[in-house]
Amino acid sequence: MSAQLEIRQYAGGDRHRHDYCQFLVPLKGSMRIDIEGRSDVVSSHCLAVIPQESVHDFMPSADCNMFVLDVEAATLAQGALPTVLKGEAPIVTRLEPWLWRLFRQLGAEVEADARRTEDVARLALTGLQLVRSAPLVPAPRADKRILATAHGQEATSVVEMARAAGLGQSQFHALFRATTGQSPKQYRLRKLLDRAVDRLVTTSDPIAEIAYGLGYQNVSSFNRLFRQRFGVTPSEFRTGRRSLS
Repeated sequence: MSAQLEIRQYAGGDRHRHDYCQFLVPLKGSMRIDIEGRSDVVSSHCLAVIPQESVHDFMPSADCNMFVLDVEAATLAQGALPTVLKGEAPIVTRLEPWLWRLFRQLGAEVEADARRTEDVARLALTGLQLVRSAPLVPAPRADKRILATAHGQEATSVVEMARAAGLGQSQFHALFRATTGQSPKQYRLRKLLDRAVDRLVTTSDPIAEIAYGLGYQNVSSFNRLFRQRFGVTPSEFRTGRRSLS
């Protein structure tokens, strides 16, 4: 196989492993991935990495369409190992805009002419070498307290989170961004939407109940933010899951 590329749709619910590394870039829709007990959601402008021999499962949105590159370990050993496969790299890595455009263009080439798959796979391998993963920076104790405040249900503003961490607002904001690569608001929004996906998948709770339970003042705001991140509304995500199960 060495490196095999295809545009693929998933039905989900098939926990398995394989003897090669797999890289996924969503051309459309999104997918919740669970790898060895760790989970995340891959969506627009992101790359998901499934290491060799890792047990994994996935739950896609109805319109999920993936650019999938399967690569044998021997192929990766012939060149520099991509950063996204080193150490404790995250499951999902945010792609720089130009790299996102590159992978989308490569996907369009395969969709237009499947005979170009082999040439496109070689270009995709080159693109992987250019991806830089962004795990959390190892943090001192004060920074760990900062991260803890992001999960607190009672902390609803930067002022309250800074107070909980025992820091001034500007210092808290700077340390938080240095630690996570995101602002406190961006970080909490990502975590809230990940929790929303979990509830859509594992419960039959009404969408309004999920939205209010996560602290949103109205369902339309929740729907808009969910769609911005995952490319589909919560209702479309749940309907698609049921139709594919």
